[in-house]
Amino acid sequence: MHKFCLLCLVIVLPNIAQAKLYKIVDAQGNTTYTDIAPTIDAKQHQLGKINSIRNPNFNRQKLYMTIPYEQKGGSMIVQGTINGVSMHFVVDTGATFLAIPPTIAQKAGLMDTPQTTITVQTANGAVDVPKVNIKAVTINNTKQDNVAATIQSVSTVNPNLGLLGMSFFKHYKMTIDQNKYEIQLEQK
Repeated sequence: MHKFCLLCLVIVLPNIAQAKLYKIVDAQGNTTYTDIAPTIDAKQHQLGKINSIRNPNFNRQKLYMTIPYEQKGGSMIVQGTINGVSMHFVVDTGATFLAIPPTIAQKAGLMDTPQTTITVQTANGAVDVPKVNIKAVTINNTKQDNVAATIQSVSTVNPNLGLLGMSFFKHYKMTIDQNKYEIQLEQK
């Protein structure tokens, strides 16, 4: 029985490894690639190894995105946008939500969106803050839609600094490469 299974594998595997790929262009110019030749006129097309695309921040082989950060005062600072408004964030995986300072929230149109009030724990104790959903958060080509955030000041030194918390990072497996100063995000 084992010899028969081995014989079948020896016969089948070379045929699988030599499957042909066909490129078919229809009358409208749409291109389709298939391993089944639908007509005799189909042209054979060999694809090379596909493991990455030209965006250096995205590697198809590992399916991760990278976010560069700056180290300032013991914090990791990243550049991003909220509804198209540019700002800086402190990466804070201990924060449940993004925290957007009122000046940025005003520019991003968050003051006009539906809000609820929640109590959050800060270094200075519990405070009540507005909670909103941000239409679009982009950090270095990594975009998330409908991200929960609070509107609150997080720095007296830099009133335009926010926190990048878990309402953004929860969608990813996160690795920090301190030698390259980058955060690697892999889709869960």
